[in-house]
Amino acid sequence: MNSIRGRLTLAYAIVLALTLAMFSAVLLSASRGAAERAIKSRVEDVAELASVLLQQAGTAALPVVATTDSVIGQELSAGVRRLLSGLPGYIIVTDTARVLYASAAVERLTTKDRGALTRAVFRELTPDQPGGIVALDSARLFVLAHFETPSARVPIYRVVAGEPAQSLDLSRLDIFASVTVAFPVLLLLSVLVAWVLAGASLRPIDRLIGELEAIQDGRSLHRRLPVETDENELDRLAGTINAMIARLEGSFAALRRFTADASHELKTPLTVLRADIERAMQSPQVSMDQLPALEEALAETTRMADLVESLLTLARADEGRFDIHREVVALAPLVEDVYETAAMLAESSGARVELRRLDPATVSGDPVRLRQLLLNLVTNALKYTSRGGKVTLALELRGERVAFSVQDTGLGIAAADLPFIFDRFWRADRARSRGGERGGFGLGLAIAQWIAHAHGGNINVASRLGRGSTFTVSLPVMPSPNVIESSSEPTG
Repeated sequence: MNSIRGRLTLAYAIVLALTLAMFSAVLLSASRGAAERAIKSRVEDVAELASVLLQQAGTAALPVVATTDSVIGQELSAGVRRLLSGLPGYIIVTDTARVLYASAAVERLTTKDRGALTRAVFRELTPDQPGGIVALDSARLFVLAHFETPSARVPIYRVVAGEPAQSLDLSRLDIFASVTVAFPVLLLLSVLVAWVLAGASLRPIDRLIGELEAIQDGRSLHRRLPVETDENELDRLAGTINAMIARLEGSFAALRRFTADASHELKTPLTVLRADIERAMQSPQVSMDQLPALEEALAETTRMADLVESLLTLARADEGRFDIHREVVALAPLVEDVYETAAMLAESSGARVELRRLDPATVSGDPVRLRQLLLNLVTNALKYTSRGGKVTLALELRGERVAFSVQDTGLGIAAADLPFIFDRFWRADRARSRGGERGGFGLGLAIAQWIAHAHGGNINVASRLGRGSTFTVSLPVMPSPNVIESSSEPTG
């Protein structure tokens, strides 16, 4: 549930569940209240009917009570008993102190329940509180008492009627089954609808994300997000992002122009400065003490010229003003040439260079730039390979692509540094700490990556700190029957 869609659906489900729960509670409460009123009405009708029967008795033909001995006391006459026995439910008739009549339903109760009901009739039912629930072991009864004014003809004090109250239990309410079935079904259907609606509402955001992912790199800042209207939040967001991209595009363009113009303007004075230093070094008036300073100045001037050339290359590439002169290029001879150059460079560093594999392959590209790409990778490997180490080159066909790999046994690259190695002017701390030995500006790999992308390829790197690195360039192969390359034997 980490996505906005999931969180919205979860929040909706929680709110809906609480709403349904409260609504169900109100329905059940109303249903229970209606059931309670119905029971109370029925019991009241029975109690009133029993009271009317007792009030209408008392004639010589139908006396209310029959006088017995002093031990038993008064009891209802047999005729009145027969009349009351026809009433439903639980019926109890009492005077002020004892039970005069109990219906058959009362008599069927256990002795304990009958005693509890009798105590409740005398102690809990009062004129102020004539009705209520009586909990017995075998049942729960709703009872209601009619209080009478005793007379010599009708010595009755209270007439109590009752019936089972199980129908008041929530599980026995008529609406309970409907609520318990409808609640989860409505909740599930509503959550599914909420999930679908949330997805539909957030679909424009997914489109915005896709458009923004395509504009991430600096070369796509000319693109803009689609804006249909200004009437909703997403369109206003897209408009704001477009304005931000426009400002970024202007800033990037100004920076590229500055880099390109500055690099171009620096080329001429650096060339003049280099020529002047070389001429001064050849002058007979230069003393031997001055030569080391001139040599150092010449080396720094050369490094500066190389930096300016690299910056100019990248600036023109960023602006799209650097043309790739494509032609059919046989890679095997190009790799052999780079290998020979690498072998000469390795003599001064004390490393060994080997050509492990050389498959014939033809690509469409600029041979000058492709050579620069391969040579940048090789010189980078030699730069970070210690004396006695080894750099291995290989050109291998892999289906419709060809891979040129450079494997070294040098310093290696930490895993945390791998995502940044193609950034401009970036060098790992371990390499930077030995910059006096290894030099470089941190632009070679950036240029190599640009050349690979310009030729429809890519560069991958695998490295372990202290165990060396492997850079692999993958380029699309161009089958060409007109170019026949003979496979060369690997040399070492």
